[in-house]
Amino acid sequence: MSDINPHAVYQAYIESGNDYADKRGAAELLEGSLKSLKAQITLEAKAAEKMSVAEAELIALSSNKYRDAMKQAIQARTEANRAQVRYTATQALWEAQRSQESSQRAAMRSAP
Repeated sequence: MSDINPHAVYQAYIESGNDYADKRGAAELLEGSLKSLKAQITLEAKAAEKMSVAEAELIALSSNKYRDAMKQAIQARTEANRAQVRYTATQALWEAQRSQESSQRAAMRSAP
């Protein structure tokens, strides 16, 4: 009757959950470092030439170094979002299987 393998479900939860946690952590680390990178590039630009902080910030935001870091952060967030979808799908599959088995048991009890 039961084709749910609790060990396989547990493994799927662990693998998808760990993958999501790892990718979410990586995304948050990269996103958190963007402010520091912007500040560093701003200070470097301001030290190199006499300009206002606003002008130096614009240089920082338009720098290849900052844009590359931004792309990496966005890519990491996308990977984390996809990992979250896999984790949520694992949960939904488990719930669907449990519901199906419950329905089968109810049908067997009500059968004459």
